[in-house]
Amino acid sequence: METGFTRRRLTDREAGTVLASLRAWEPSAGCGWQLQAGDLGWALRFEPAIRDEQIRVWWDATGRCAAVILCDQPGSARCAVNPAYLHDSTLADAVLADLSRRLDRAGGGPWIDPPPGPGALTRALLAAGYEPDPDIWLHLWRPLPGAVAEPPAEPTVRAFRPADAAQRVAVQHAAFPGSSLTPERYQRLRAVPDYRAELDLVGTVDDRITAFCLAWLGPPGGTALLEPAGTHPGHRRRGHASAVIAEAFRRLARLGATGVAVLTPVSNRPAVALYRALGFTAVAERRSYWPAPP
Repeated sequence: METGFTRRRLTDREAGTVLASLRAWEPSAGCGWQLQAGDLGWALRFEPAIRDEQIRVWWDATGRCAAVILCDQPGSARCAVNPAYLHDSTLADAVLADLSRRLDRAGGGPWIDPPPGPGALTRALLAAGYEPDPDIWLHLWRPLPGAVAEPPAEPTVRAFRPADAAQRVAVQHAAFPGSSLTPERYQRLRAVPDYRAELDLVGTVDDRITAFCLAWLGPPGGTALLEPAGTHPGHRRRGHASAVIAEAFRRLARLGATGVAVLTPVSNRPAVALYRALGFTAVAERRSYWPAPP
């Protein structure tokens, strides 16, 4: 098998190809198992200069996508690898060398999240002195369609409208202080090849947005992803996020998805409780790897 790999910047023309590759690497049914297309789709909201820093795409000598690395948090990287190259040490060594130069080592990092299982990248991390980060993330999954509660009187759940942009961004910032979302980035997000307007949902009361959820389809008949979902702090514990997410379930099932996944830290107890109440179960634990303390 050819083992020559190169990394280059992701262009707008290649974005659709890389998103399709991520979907193709997922199992046709069951839980998504590594970085998913929706993760990359959400990251494509950024300007090209930021996107070039965050997204690292590796290609093989035939022009096939070999690996996609998303560095969307300081000092961290989430990695997806073409199943044909999961055990290719040449690619793993090249990816690790690139990330070792790229990632900030401040605060004990870098944190690298390889594909699950004993693949070449995990072996390369262990050989380089990395060890599992004690902070556990839960991979939660729910079958579709499944039982979905009847919609409550409030909020009203509908698809995002362009006129909602400023308010939608404000609620994102209220739900996630420090969010990087801007109206301009939201407009860019809506041009991402995998974005589906009917899966970009908001909950409203008196036409004011109280909660939101953006869903992304996976492979045909496979697992979809929620990224992001949230509630304005002033409307929490009133079922608003649940109502919006339940409508996402209905729409995803109609579009052929057989399951939906989320990834959240075990330490985020309110989020874990919400997802469990919505029918999600933990199907895997995910750990990043970081350099062992001296």
